[in-house]
Amino acid sequence: MSSLYFVLGTQLSIRHFLWIAYSLPCFALFSCVGLSIIKDFEKSTRTHCNVFNFLPSISAAIGDCEPQRYIWRLCFALDSIPRYLIGYLQLIRLLNRHHVGLPELYPIVQIFNSCIHFLELTFLLLLTYVASREIQWVHECGFIGFMICSLVHMLLTVLIDYFWPRTIHFRLTDQEKHARQKRLRWFLINILSFFISLYFYFRHNSACEANIYSMYCLFEYFVVLTNIAYHSVVMDEWDQQGGQIQIFY
Repeated sequence: MSSLYFVLGTQLSIRHFLWIAYSLPCFALFSCVGLSIIKDFEKSTRTHCNVFNFLPSISAAIGDCEPQRYIWRLCFALDSIPRYLIGYLQLIRLLNRHHVGLPELYPIVQIFNSCIHFLELTFLLLLTYVASREIQWVHECGFIGFMICSLVHMLLTVLIDYFWPRTIHFRLTDQEKHARQKRLRWFLINILSFFISLYFYFRHNSACEANIYSMYCLFEYFVVLTNIAYHSVVMDEWDQQGGQIQIFY
């Protein structure tokens, strides 16, 4: 991935570009949750059964409180185009592989998987800009769509990495082995965190115990962070290529 061409006038290393793209959502999460705990604790941790909780949900932090709502939306506005661009460039890189078996089917599967990823990013924007207190069903659909597309995309990528046939004389490089191991690890932590968060969510709704909703919120944070970590594995792959993003007038 030697270069990307934009319409400004400087150069930016691929690693710095990726670092910015994956740091913005982390900054948004930590700043919004931190501000909600410091300045809007009671409002952001309040639930329908009025039991004590020590952490706010992401939806409460970004939808009910200010300036958290604006910080979150600004970060994802700045991050959206780079994330779509990264997804497209990763697809191009994968389609240029010459050591895969079933060459007629491989591009179709990779394009389908990338479409799932683009849907994931689109649903993320939907739940970002439509808060639960504004149009709840739209926000919920955005969250459900994001989680389904996220898990499907991660699963398909892991399956392709580990099980797609390769040409007979090809061996995986250490770089490829390391990248696929990291993807598998982050995927397993992500899906485990998701199911644990569901357990605490339904337990809270059925029993209304103190602090249980906070445990749901904690694992909700893990779901977001491990999703970011999973996608950031491309930093290891692209950095090895030593490319730069060249930005010209």
